[in-house]
Parts: sequence; C-alpha cells; structure tokens
Amino acid sequence: MRTLNVANENSTNTLRKDTVEPQQSVSSTQGTDRKIVEPNIHCGFAHNPPTEGISKPTHRQLTEAEIYNAHGIACSENDEHTGAIASFDKAIELQPDYTNAHYNRGIAYMRKGEVDNALADYSGAIQFERNYAEAYNNRGIAYQKKCETIYAVQDYSTAIGLNPELIEPYANRGSLYLSRQDIYRAVQDCSKALSLDPDAGVAYATCGVAWLHYGHWKKAKADFTVATILKVDVSAVFRHFYENTEDFERKTETQIPEDVADMLAPQAELPEFEEGARLKFALKAYDNEELSTGLAARFAGMSREEFIYTMGKYGLSPIRLTAEELRKDIESVRKASHQ
Repeated sequence: MRTLNVANENSTNTLRKDTVEPQQSVSSTQGTDRKIVEPNIHCGFAHNPPTEGISKPTHRQLTEAEIYNAHGIACSENDEHTGAIASFDKAIELQPDYTNAHYNRGIAYMRKGEVDNALADYSGAIQFERNYAEAYNNRGIAYQKKCETIYAVQDYSTAIGLNPELIEPYANRGSLYLSRQDIYRAVQDCSKALSLDPDAGVAYATCGVAWLHYGHWKKAKADFTVATILKVDVSAVFRHFYENTEDFERKTETQIPEDVADMLAPQAELPEFEEGARLKFALKAYDNEELSTGLAARFAGMSREEFIYTMGKYGLSPIRLTAEELRKDIESVRKASHQ
C-alpha cells in the first residue's frame, strides 16, 4: 500500500491519505485475483492516521467522525456502497469540513455508479483542500465519464502539477488522449505512468492499444502480455475505445495481424500459466523480440539477472546483435575515439 502526501484539513485533525492499489478500477471488483476491466485508474480511499506504534504522549483516540470514515471505507471495500455512503454521511454530519470523508464518499458514489454525486463530492473535497491531487484525478474520471473531456484534461493536468509522482493522472490522461486519437500524447503519458510504477497494468493495456495505430505489433503484444500478467482484461480495455477489431480496422484503415487480434478477443477468464510454461513463453517471446529481458523476466517470475542466466542455458543472448554487427560497432567506436 502506497502512502501519499498528507492533505491539509480545515479541521483540528490532519489526516494521512493511504491509497488502495492504484490499478484496481473502481467499477471492477476489488482484489488481486480479479480482473481489471476499465481504462481509468482511481486514487484510493483516504484513511485515518494509524494509532499503532505511536508513542503514548502523542497517541490519540480516533474521533467519532473518523470512526465513521473508517467504517465507510470498510463497507465500500466489501461492495456495500449504500452502507458506506451512510457512514460517510454521518462523518460529514459530525464534522462538515471533513475533507477526506467528502472524498471517500465520492469514491463510494462512483463505485455505485452515481457519477454526478461523486463529482459533487470530489468538488467539495477540493473546495476544502485546493491541493488535493487525488481528488482532482478522481474528479477527472467523473468528468470523462460524462464526456466533458476538456474539464477532465484540466483536472488530470492539475493533479500532475500538484503531485508529479502520482501515476494515476498520467495513465488517465493518456487514456483520454487515446480516445481523442492523440496517439503521441497517449504514449507519452502512459510511458510516464509506467516509469513511475512498472506494475500499472492498465497503462500497459492503453499503451498497447496506442501502438496498434502505429503498426508496432511487437510492442503492442509485449504491452498486452504484461497487462494480462497484471490481471488486466486487455479485451475489455480495448473495447472502451473500439467496438471490436473490425471497428478499429475500419476507422484506422489498418489491418491487425491475426496473433495480435487473438489477444483482443473477449475471454471469459484471463489465462493462467504454470511456472514451467511461463518460463518457456517468456524465452520464446524474448527470442521473437516481443518482450525485453526485463518484461520477459517479469512474466517468468524471476529477476532480470536470473532470467539472463537462464537464457544462457537455452543458447539465447541478452545482446540482440550478431557477432559481425557487434564487431562493426566496436570498430566504429574505436575510429571515433581516434578522431
């Protein structure tokens, strides 16, 4: 669980915001064993500060409002969103300027599918705390769902300005750019998100769809493969942008190769790989130049160093150059150094 910056509250208590795993979309079911189906990444709940491990002179009991806030989070994470909203209502009734309760109620409303109410709560949280980057990100998603893309881009960009290390607004803005056919910016934003968090599976899926527009089939397959490893339903994400592969081909006048199209076909369940099969697949994908050593190692479930060592057993090299190509490169470097 990542810990984000503290948001200043217009109350006597300052609350730390911890987020749930960022790649889990709000509308998908929660849990690491369940697939992710949306192209947007929500920032997670704002929790109360912990009391364990705090020295007795500074230890304090949670306020009644904080108790209701914690209860609301627990309810929503168990898909009991109506009960969660009731708990957040009580927290706000007890403490009207409780920024995190407004923000958390927004998440619960979004999970319940009530976008307008979520939008209102995120706006309320921002009214109390102008530097609330996570609230801007989530409000951007709400605007995007309402097809108010100008406001969505503004909110994602504001979130990035407030916290450049926050991955969610980069990934979400990339998704929005992709929907607007601004492919270059989509790749830029998704790549930035992945540089900040290599486990942001949704960003891999979105970037994979972007590569299709350029005809970079190997890059698309690599990103779709890693997204699948990270429990993202690549087919579902693709269908947020296009009805099916035929729709993509008609609109872009680009023919998708059969092996790539197969990865975009709807699947009832995401594929599971046994350890031995994963290694063989990773070695083959690397040999076919579909995955880098780093991504292949991730798929095989080992460190990059371990994977490179294993490659040697199978006669593969981490250097994609023939002996003659390597000799020419070395000779070129030598000549340049004597000029």
